Amino acid sequence: MNDSPPQELTLLLRRSMSGDVEARESLWRQLHGQLKSMARRRLAAESAADVQATELVNEAFLKLDSLSVEPTDRLHFLALAARAMRQVLVDQARARLRDKRGAGLRPVTLVTRELAGDTVVSLDVLDLEKALIELESLDQRKASAIELSYFGGLTDYEVAEALSVSSATIKRDLRTARAWLATALESESDLQ
Repeated sequence: MNDSPPQELTLLLRRSMSGDVEARESLWRQLHGQLKSMARRRLAAESAADVQATELVNEAFLKLDSLSVEPTDRLHFLALAARAMRQVLVDQARARLRDKRGAGLRPVTLVTRELAGDTVVSLDVLDLEKALIELESLDQRKASAIELSYFGGLTDYEVAEALSVSSATIKRDLRTARAWLATALESESDLQ
C-alpha cells in the first residue's frame, strides 16, 4: 500500500497515539496520498465531481480523530479508515438524497470490479450500505472482509491477518460474500 514497511507505520501509529506530533504529521503524509488514491479509484466518474477524494479522506481522518479507539497497528488503522470512509460516503449519499429533489444532484456511486467479475460496474452507495448491513446480520466476518477489501483496499492476505484467519478462509469468504452482494444488489435494482 505504500513505500514504508508496515512495522514503520505501526511505530508511527503508536508514537502518534501517545501524543508525538511529529509522528502524527509523518503518518498523515504517508497515508494521506494512498487513501486519497484508493478513494479516487472507488468513486464513480459521475460522483467524482461532487464528492472529492481529498474531501472523503479528510472527513474520514476527522472521524478517526473522534474515535475513542486507538489503532494498534497498520492493519487496525486501515480497518478503522475503511469503516470511516464507508460512513462518510453513506452520510454524503444520504445528504444528497435529501437535497436531491431541488438540486438535481446524482446519487453517490462507487466503482467496483469485485462484485461482478471482470465487468466494471457503478454501485449506489446507499444500496451497497443496505446490502452490507444485511450481510453483517448474517455473517459479520464476511461483511468485515468486504469492508476491508473494498473500502480499505487491503489485499486478501492483509484481510486475513486483520481478521485473524487463514488466507484460504478469506478467499472463500470474499468469494461467497461478493456473490451474495451481487445477488442482493441485483434484487435491489429489480425493486426500483
